[in-house]
Amino acid sequence: MSGIRRVAVIINLEWLLVHHHQVFAGIQRFARENGRWECSVSPHADLLMCGDEPGELPDGIIARATPRLAEMARRAGVPLVNVWLNSRAKNLPTVVHDAEASGRMAARHLLERGFRNFGYMGLADDNFSRLQLAGFRAVLGGAGCGCSENWVARRYARKAENWQQFQTQLGQWIDQWPLPIGVFVAHDLLCRYLAEACALRGMEIPLAVALIGSFNESVVSGHTEPALSSIDFGFERVGHRAAALLDAMMDGRPVGVEPIRIPPADLIARRSSDAFAVSDPVVAQALRFISGHSHEEIDVELVADHVFTTRRTLARSFQKCLGRTVHETITKIRLDRVKQRLLEPNPMIKTIATECGFRDAIQLCKIFQRVEGASPSEYRAERLAGNPHS
Repeated sequence: MSGIRRVAVIINLEWLLVHHHQVFAGIQRFARENGRWECSVSPHADLLMCGDEPGELPDGIIARATPRLAEMARRAGVPLVNVWLNSRAKNLPTVVHDAEASGRMAARHLLERGFRNFGYMGLADDNFSRLQLAGFRAVLGGAGCGCSENWVARRYARKAENWQQFQTQLGQWIDQWPLPIGVFVAHDLLCRYLAEACALRGMEIPLAVALIGSFNESVVSGHTEPALSSIDFGFERVGHRAAALLDAMMDGRPVGVEPIRIPPADLIARRSSDAFAVSDPVVAQALRFISGHSHEEIDVELVADHVFTTRRTLARSFQKCLGRTVHETITKIRLDRVKQRLLEPNPMIKTIATECGFRDAIQLCKIFQRVEGASPSEYRAERLAGNPHS
């Protein structure tokens, strides 16, 4: 086993959370590609680092690093890469998901659907939530919009009395909302609780309240009613990038301590944000028609006929409410669906083109290149690598 590097992964896989498991999957993918890594999982850093002989220590560590582990690794001379955004350890090579970028992504999604009232719910004393809100507010502020906030104690469900306080706090926040409103939530489970509280108050989702969660936990977000739109961070890329960084450190190559932030893979749009909050009822009806039929052969004339108005009147209304043409809107909704499909395993451009309303793959590629500035294959490769072109 000469040349084999023993790498310790200190991530608690007993927590059934997508970001723990996907980061680990990314590390394992790098290990298979590298061919000289031998990975072990250890939930207890103290036991891992207590060896008296140099040969008993790992050659490198990837961890949700605490200050104590960082100090132990420094003293032992063992390279360490941190993958925990909320870590309090200082001056460590770090690879984490880009929370601010997810906030910007969610804000753009809601603004494009015409919402002008916004809310954000995050965990108190949580660096991820703070950064996510900063990105959310940055885009909203540029559009002249503000944001109501609700901060939840981390142990909101630990005891019955904590849960009751959480429900009371949630209700008081909801009662202050101007409707319709778009709300971004730091975690899918919190978003599910918020959806249930809205339903109890008779608020229709997504027409009165559009919701976006975070982490794309499929059981919580994708298999419930209404299905929740959610930010898919693509955490496997975090693990893979962290492993590549650790490999460089073990080679003796210099690396920086400025955190490497991996942008989200995509916003997975589902029923909870599938609404258009525009003041003009004709435009709202047209948008719902386009959203439901964008995979078919529709054009501006057909949309105008469906909402019983003229093409010219509809064009003026779209420019006034959305700042773009009906044709541009049809194209945008189609391309949004194309981008979602491109991140699925083994996508076939020909199939995606016909299922998303394009004549063929040639037309799709031509329009995609013009609008996105990259080909569909380039877009997919850049997103999966964590380096989106836009």
